Amino acid sequence: MSEPLYLPIDHPGLDGVTAAVHTPSRRRGPAVLLTHGAGGDLDGDGLVALAEVLADLGCRVVRTNLPHREAGAKPAPRADRSVAPYRQIVERVREQFPRESRWVLGGKSYGGRVASMAAAEGLACEALLFYGYPLHPPGKTEQLRVSHWPSVPVPCLFLQGDRDTYCDLDLLEQNVTKLPRRATIAVVPGADHHLEQRAKHSPDGTARGAAEVIPGLREDLRSWLTSLE
Repeated sequence: MSEPLYLPIDHPGLDGVTAAVHTPSRRRGPAVLLTHGAGGDLDGDGLVALAEVLADLGCRVVRTNLPHREAGAKPAPRADRSVAPYRQIVERVREQFPRESRWVLGGKSYGGRVASMAAAEGLACEALLFYGYPLHPPGKTEQLRVSHWPSVPVPCLFLQGDRDTYCDLDLLEQNVTKLPRRATIAVVPGADHHLEQRAKHSPDGTARGAAEVIPGLREDLRSWLTSLE
């Protein structure tokens, strides 16, 4: 379960963004801020499922819209243009929860990438959590989105499907060495960019949506969170 939250920001045409908070029954570990993919919003099935697993592990979790989604804009702006408003969102979230001293930042695809760019520019955080990092555009593996990685100063967790057209896993393995701190990759067999499994690619022949797949990553998430302590 989650509770609604509204985060005021200074952005053209907006006075704030919609968010939701998952409060664990027993607090343990860092708080987590999750944002959505370029075409999604805070209520995407996979993002909600990820938040629920993290909350069950003891993390306070905030899911939030980015300004372009709040305004209904399509397509999303270039990722670097979302960094400044994202920093505002992080500031507002920290003001809302002043007792939370440790924050993991990240989210789905575009949202995770924006968080990583903000961290590379100096935004303080405990670690970064990527749900389907968009390593390159589909079919354009030469256009890697890693130029900022050498400046990312925190540990990273990648939750990736092995059929993700936005992330060639061999290239990911080669490029995580550019990250100064430890990078952990959890691979979901047969899963796509959204961590959904079609029946013909699923190991047991059963189709599963992200909301069914992500709970299966619970132990990967638990182990990674423990490593941050």
